[in-house]
Amino acid sequence: MSGSWCLRPAAWIGSTATRVVILPLAGIAVLALVIRLGGAVGPSWAAAPPIAVAALGGLIIPGWSIAQAWGLRGVTALGAAPTLTAGILTLGSALAQPLGIPWDRGHLLIGPVGWLWAACAAAGALARRAPREPGAAGPPSCPAPLDARGRLALCAGLGLAAFMTAVPVIRSTGALDSPMQASDSIYHLSATAFVRLTGDASSFGGTWPLYDGQRIYYPMVWHAIAALLPGGVIEGSNTLVVVLSSAIWPLSMAALLRETLRRGGPDGDRGAGALLGLGTALSGSVVSVLLLLTSVWPYALSVCLLPGCLALVTRACGSGAMGGRRRAHALTLAALGALGVIGAHGAAVFNLIVLAGPLVVRGLWGPVAAAWRRGGRGRGALIATATAGGLLVAGAGWRVRGSLVDVFSYQRPPSNLAETVYALTTDHPLLARFTPYIPGNALVVALALVAVVGAWRGARGSDAQQARLWSIGTGAAALILLLAAGPQWPLRVLAGPWYTQRARIIVLVTIGLLVLATLGARDLARAWAALPGWRGRLGSHPRRVALAALAASLVLAPAWRWGLKAEIMEAVHDPRRISYGTMLSDAELAMIRRAPQELGAHALVIGNPSNGSAYLWSVAGVRTVYPTRLLPISPELEWLGEHLDQLGSDPEVCRILNERGVTHYYSDDARPDGATGGGRQPLWGWRMDQVPHEYLEEVDSAPSGAGSTATLWRITACG
Repeated sequence: MSGSWCLRPAAWIGSTATRVVILPLAGIAVLALVIRLGGAVGPSWAAAPPIAVAALGGLIIPGWSIAQAWGLRGVTALGAAPTLTAGILTLGSALAQPLGIPWDRGHLLIGPVGWLWAACAAAGALARRAPREPGAAGPPSCPAPLDARGRLALCAGLGLAAFMTAVPVIRSTGALDSPMQASDSIYHLSATAFVRLTGDASSFGGTWPLYDGQRIYYPMVWHAIAALLPGGVIEGSNTLVVVLSSAIWPLSMAALLRETLRRGGPDGDRGAGALLGLGTALSGSVVSVLLLLTSVWPYALSVCLLPGCLALVTRACGSGAMGGRRRAHALTLAALGALGVIGAHGAAVFNLIVLAGPLVVRGLWGPVAAAWRRGGRGRGALIATATAGGLLVAGAGWRVRGSLVDVFSYQRPPSNLAETVYALTTDHPLLARFTPYIPGNALVVALALVAVVGAWRGARGSDAQQARLWSIGTGAAALILLLAAGPQWPLRVLAGPWYTQRARIIVLVTIGLLVLATLGARDLARAWAALPGWRGRLGSHPRRVALAALAASLVLAPAWRWGLKAEIMEAVHDPRRISYGTMLSDAELAMIRRAPQELGAHALVIGNPSNGSAYLWSVAGVRTVYPTRLLPISPELEWLGEHLDQLGSDPEVCRILNERGVTHYYSDDARPDGATGGGRQPLWGWRMDQVPHEYLEEVDSAPSGAGSTATLWRITACG
């Protein structure tokens, strides 16, 4: 696979068949094998391959076909495909709601997503077929593709990254239908279940059932994807976590590394495939992305798509033999990719500013300066473009001003600065309860430093330029991370777009370090090639450098911290190891699953959402008053939660319950200490656990751990 395949007529049929048929089938077979190996913990994972294939195919095929139509080829087209797909999903889900088209599988291709897919592909085909202006130069010569060994190295790197992530994730998740027990995941599971019910996946109000009917902005691309997958909400979400972490993330990184390496030398550069395989494989060694996938799913989706978008930006803004028309095509794809990552989560705007900013400034500086110096229409076009862009940004900012105020004003206690520096150099998940695995991913940092030092020691050429640009972006991300960790100094507001949460910022450093590490490995190979001894023997064949670095990383970060990845997933799935308090025991989960038969079709349950009751909706489809742990936006529901213990003594409680049709109550007498193996501490509404039992009739119960009991009651006080 090359960054830009150029097919000769004689080889067209064979190459197309290979890309369209053989490679996807091989990928599906490997994916099914990995899930089978990882799912040895129980038979429930036997249902995962069809869901995984639907997720992987749904994310890749639309974007890949659009990339092909616009002239993009190879691993860049494949790795950037998910972010292009996310772009049309963002627009399609927003258009479907006002048009009255439900968001479901039956209307997907005949609705706005299908229209946009066809329009983007058709526009690309027409743009490529448009006649050139008289005197315009023809297309540049085709770059040399990766040789057979290079393609094999890349596939091996992708496979290794997928295997070393998917297996520990699957085994530590437990059953396929094991719901993730984290605060954010409750919200996202409930939101996905509501999308399936209402058919509304718009980011501009699709969460209205969670906010008592009020429509607010919230990124819904994750929920839009999960709602379309076969199986239940829990099964689809768990499978999507596996697909994103083990397939989409390394594939996206492969696209970015391919485009970055192409900027630094000819595609036929000896050993390029081995170095590309090394960088792609190392993307499976990181844990910062996996940590995000344990709770903040929309942001994690955006992060997994980000390298693919950066690959498109690198292609559009990089130097090289690319005419004006081809650059316009590349810019169009980059814009659609940016829409995809921003649609997945708004913080991607700031992620792109940090990492893509240096690339864009470097790419635009020459053309913009030349157009400004020429004056006339060129200068006027620049002013008009800048004005339109400013108005567009201002309008978008005003549209989501409430969310922007929330994130920039978010208050978080200061963190440990020394711990943050340690995490920065070892890619530790910034939670001290996890095993440190010293020295972690320090080899990646060491290789990155080789690239940085070489680039800033007066080196010239596109190699050094790429390293300098990426060192600026990575350094900016590291600075923001340190600002987030430090005391309440004024500059800490710069970390506001990430809720001042270190785990959301360190992943930007991770992306930059992976790029720099790959460049550093190439620098070592070139520098050692002429030296005597063991370094010369390594440097004479870049493949040897790649294999040596790969082996060293597996030893220094034991098996790429296989055990640490297992700990991270167990901390949100295993009731005995839940980090911040367990909301569901296995027996309690079984009780929730049988609740539809015990309560009836029209039941509406009230209970403290931190004690497990919120899962009734996403797991069993039983309606709940509080489907998330958040303080409700409705003043009436907030008052009810704070006064539910007055059931039987305050008539206002019964009035609200009757008016809303509440029929049942959920209780759990587990001690809410927030400790591992204990109960989750409520965010609000502590009195909801103190309802007098004389006004209730027991329906079902189950042990919830440590001698405690979860109980479903019928409310008898308000008959």
